[in-house]
Amino acid sequence: MALQWMILTYVVAIEAAVAILLTLPLPKLIRNRLTSLISLILQPALFIVPFAGFQLVDIYWKAEHRLMCTSDVCTAAERDRYEKTVSNFTDVKIAYLKNS
Repeated sequence: MALQWMILTYVVAIEAAVAILLTLPLPKLIRNRLTSLISLILQPALFIVPFAGFQLVDIYWKAEHRLMCTSDVCTAAERDRYEKTVSNFTDVKIAYLKNS
């Protein structure tokens, strides 16, 4: 989970740096070269946006479908319900990765 947040933090930091670089008042030649350099870097990195979205959905899903027990000890029915929701999500995850 920490790796997911670290990757998302790096992506946001890089986006902020690019936005700052592109909005600085620079001569036209430097701006054109900087824009072409950024576009060359971003083309192979386009997988980050769907990856980040998928990671956010994964974090949300885990938070919403964590094991919740009515007492201090979980019953077999509660564990079965939890395992069923997790296995359904794993099937959706596998189908998503196959289609990508």
